[in-house]
Formats: sequence, structure tokens, C-alpha cells
Amino acid sequence: MNRIWKMLALSLGMSLFAGSPALAEAYQEKIDAMVQKIVKAYQTPKAFSNTASLSIEFGGDQMQEQVSTIYGADGSMEMQLPNLVIKVLDGYFYAEIAGEDGSYLKRPIGAGFAPTIKSVFGTTEIIPFDCMLREGNTKGWLQNMTIGVMQNPKIEGIDTGKDPQGNESNIMSVTTPNGSMDVFVDPKTNLVTGALAMFSLGEGSDMAKLSIVMATKSYDKLPKPITFEPGDRKAVESIEEILPPPGEEPDSTGKMAPDFTLPLYGSEEMITLSKLRGKIVVLDFWATWCGPCRRGLPLVQKFADWAGENTDDVVVYAVNVWEQANTFEDVSKMVGDFWKKNKYTMPTLISMKPALTEKYGIGGIPVTLVIGKDGSIVKTHRGFSPGIFDELKAEVEQLRAAD
Repeated sequence: MNRIWKMLALSLGMSLFAGSPALAEAYQEKIDAMVQKIVKAYQTPKAFSNTASLSIEFGGDQMQEQVSTIYGADGSMEMQLPNLVIKVLDGYFYAEIAGEDGSYLKRPIGAGFAPTIKSVFGTTEIIPFDCMLREGNTKGWLQNMTIGVMQNPKIEGIDTGKDPQGNESNIMSVTTPNGSMDVFVDPKTNLVTGALAMFSLGEGSDMAKLSIVMATKSYDKLPKPITFEPGDRKAVESIEEILPPPGEEPDSTGKMAPDFTLPLYGSEEMITLSKLRGKIVVLDFWATWCGPCRRGLPLVQKFADWAGENTDDVVVYAVNVWEQANTFEDVSKMVGDFWKKNKYTMPTLISMKPALTEKYGIGGIPVTLVIGKDGSIVKTHRGFSPGIFDELKAEVEQLRAAD
């Protein structure tokens, strides 16, 4: 069947094998066999390097990124992201941030690369797709290859043709909830040579275009071994310790809190800040990937429990911002999974647009605000504080006593 008709059928939600389970099973076997060939292609070389050049076009603007990975025959590994270099060497995990000359992160690799990445950054979406394939992981590699742009991708078919550079290629047709993608695979080496995708940034938005070009080289031994030179820098154990300090952020104390209306997670209800006048409002801005947020949320939950038991004029809302997903449904699932896992019960709102944090002058999270009954900002807490429960309790009690 012509590939255009295949993709049309897929976009219309049609089954290519309706009424023929045997054909559908055979086609799935073909897809699985292709994926296994790709896995083997990344596991076979003793050492290799790969550079992925990504370009996203939307509304006349273009964003370009480059991600490079190097794998040594001795198990060493190097990953270069914009402004971040990660290395695995001699049983240790290292991370360096561009421009930060005073310290670097060092941890034992422990249970493995993926668990270490998640413990450091709170997400596995920055793990290179070739690393996942080299470890035999056939789930999530397409999503990571697109830096999370294509959420929950599914391979629907395989065909032959040419890649954008005019080379003969096996072409995997991929669909996602927010678009579709062609992934190009060299028929001789079974290495991924690139991808071309069209996707939506959100409901009602124009389509964006993602193009990826891969450059992969295999070696028996790396031309230049992976090394790490600590120099005079200090070794630290958390990424927050090497992040550059935030710039001066405006003091909003005494000013009216900017109004907003946001959806309440797990409900069809919308919460409007101005409609809460007459109550003391505590807002905690957070994200699932934010390490300091994760440390602070249990204390904010403790405060919310105290406020619910001891006051009738204090409301607490967590406000989720800056998640690495494009649709409300995806963010809502991320928030829900995180909320249930940690057994939080305080209500959380979901903000999908950066305009909210811009209005509040928030350049980093967590940020916890105390808003008085008249709608003005009484106190701003920036960053994680182990004493946030006592601080919020004292500030609220002072406000209530002043009424």
C-alpha cells in the first residue's frame, strides 16, 4: 500500500487490517523485528559516537539544538547537551554546567545510568535514545529522540523510500497523540539516520515541524578516550548546588497579586484568585522535575493539613508550572501520577503558559507566596527552606491575629 494512503488511514483512525488478525499480527512481527535490528545495531559496536542535530520550526521561527553522545569500549560515556556535559567514568557519574567553574556534580553510578539521571534531574527524558537502545530498552526511545516533543509515540508501519538527504532508507511511520513522524533507518547498518515530524504544541495551535539529522561513527576504540579533570573545583552531590544563583527578582511585597484563573487538577472546576478575597491564600509554585520543589512539598502539605484543621479562612494551592510536556492531558497525568505516588491531598492547579510566572516575577522554583485577605502579597519565599512549615504558620497566625 502506498505510504501516503497508509498515513491517511492512520490519521483517520482506520485499521489497515480490520477483520484480519493474522495480517495484523504478521505486520506487528515485522515492526518488532525492525526494532530488534535497530537495538542490535547500537549494541554491536565496541565504541561509537552520535550527533543529533534538531531543528523545530513554528510560526516562522526556528529553534536549533544539538545533542552529542560518545560511548567507549570500556563502558565510559559522554553526553553533551546545550550548557550541560554529563560523563560516566570509572563507576562515577559527573555533570558540569557551562560557565560554572567552581564545582561539579559527582555521584557513584550505583544502580545504573537511568536511575542516576532520574535522581539528579527528576526525569529520564534527557537520556539519549542511543543509550536506551544500547542497553536494550525498546520503550521510550522514540520520545527521548525527539527531546520529549513527540509524546507516547507508536510505530504503525514500515516502508522503503528515501530520507530527506536522498538516501535509500527504511521508513518507520509513527503516530502520537499530538502528531505524526517518519523515522529513517539505514537499510545496511540499521542505524537511525534522522526523523521528520509534524506536531501540535497544544489544542488550537498551528502545526510545528521537527527535523532530526543523525551522524553516527563506529570504532573499535575511541580516537580520544573519555576523561574527567576536576581541577580545583569542588565536588557536590546535587545539581542545585552547581546551578548559577538566580538573578535579583523583584520584591512584590505589598503589591496586589496578579489575578488568574486556572484548572484544578482532578476536577472540572476553575479557580480564580480574585474570587478568594476575604481569605488568606498560600500559593506554592512547583514542578515534578524540580528537586527543591520535591523536598519542599511535604512541608507545604503539612502546613495545608494544619490550616485545614485549625482555620476556616486559609486556603492552600500548589501551582504546577513549567512541565516538559505539550498538552494539558500529558501534564495532568504527570501531576496525577506524582500526586498519588506521594499521597498529597492539597489541591493543585495547573498552568500551561509561562505568562503566569512572568506576571509574578518568578525566575526559579519553588516559590511560595502568602497573600492577604485584601489580595496583596504579604510574603514571598524563594527556594527550598527546611523551616517553611513554621514560617508559613507564623505568618498566617500573625495575619489572622491582626484582623
